[in-house]
Amino acid sequence: MNQTVITLTTGEKIYTIASEEQILQQITNNQGLMNKAFVVIGDVHIATAHIVKIEGPKQKQEEFVHPPEKTEQAEEINKTEHTGKKEDNQNQIELLEQELREAMQTRDIFALDTLLHDDLVFVNHEGTYITKEMDLEAHRTLAVRFTKVSCSDLQIKPTKDGAVTISKVRLEGQEGEAKIEGDFIYTRVWQLIGEEYQVIAGHCTKL
Repeated sequence: MNQTVITLTTGEKIYTIASEEQILQQITNNQGLMNKAFVVIGDVHIATAHIVKIEGPKQKQEEFVHPPEKTEQAEEINKTEHTGKKEDNQNQIELLEQELREAMQTRDIFALDTLLHDDLVFVNHEGTYITKEMDLEAHRTLAVRFTKVSCSDLQIKPTKDGAVTISKVRLEGQEGEAKIEGDFIYTRVWQLIGEEYQVIAGHCTKL
């Protein structure tokens, strides 16, 4: 038989077939405030001040609705979803890195404008501060011309809103009259801006 359990401050438990709702109606007013000093359960008079908890049959049953294995299963699902999102993020950043290298080599101003944030902070291998507009202008005027931009190693470190990439890149081309040829390490910070990832900061070092 389903019974309601009343727990007292002494630790004693009193069982009754009366529902939790019926008991509360006896000892509270319309605002849910206790307005009776005693409640009668069968032949027992109980001081309402001594009542710690009233548990109906439904409440006691609910305590066993969620077994540990279900909780573990939910945690496993959350871990799987998190891993999936992380892999999707890395794959997207890897593709964006490839698009950026191709845009550098083909002097695709539109692609560069899309991939680079307006407030880009970039420091080149000579320690020179480069803005987005300076970079676009160099490609637009052919001041910098790359004939080869190839990546031999790429590491992606996911962040909360994007990723940090570290890549080893082979560059060949011209900068003015000077020849460009060598291996460089690029570090870029990608951040989700609206719905698109953009490079907000970067640095390169010549090996």
